[in-house]
Amino acid sequence: MATPHSRARLLRNPLFGLALLASPAFADCREDAELAVAFMNQYLALIVETPERDVTQWLREQPLASAGLAEAYAAEQARGRAIDAEMGWGVDLLLDAQDSPDQGFTLAQCGPAPDHVQLRGIDWAEFRVTLRLGETPQGRRVAGAGRINIDEAERAPR
Repeated sequence: MATPHSRARLLRNPLFGLALLASPAFADCREDAELAVAFMNQYLALIVETPERDVTQWLREQPLASAGLAEAYAAEQARGRAIDAEMGWGVDLLLDAQDSPDQGFTLAQCGPAPDHVQLRGIDWAEFRVTLRLGETPQGRRVAGAGRINIDEAERAPR
């Protein structure tokens, strides 16, 4: 049985994400998918290993995330806390859910819109999350995930 620390170690391994994207069917968004999978698997490792860590600060330090993602996350979190100081929105904003897959993510599809990819859980194929990628002065970065900077129509169905 996998422990939280062994799952986190697996999710942080960059080769893990690359191995999951070997299918040529996804070649048209392969680079975006690799970036999105790496980002979300690092996020899962964060919430498993150090759930008390401030996500906004992690996003600001995360080299795969755009500065805009960190600021939009902070703003959305503040809006939720203004409604309910303890629970906020009641979901993880980057996952757009209360739960998450244990074994990480792989590409489900390119889209639903340009610069978007949808990921699915490895061990929970029905779990989906949409990410948006964008150009920054530092190169391609994750600009949206889950409920943050993703239009409602483009979010993964729940």
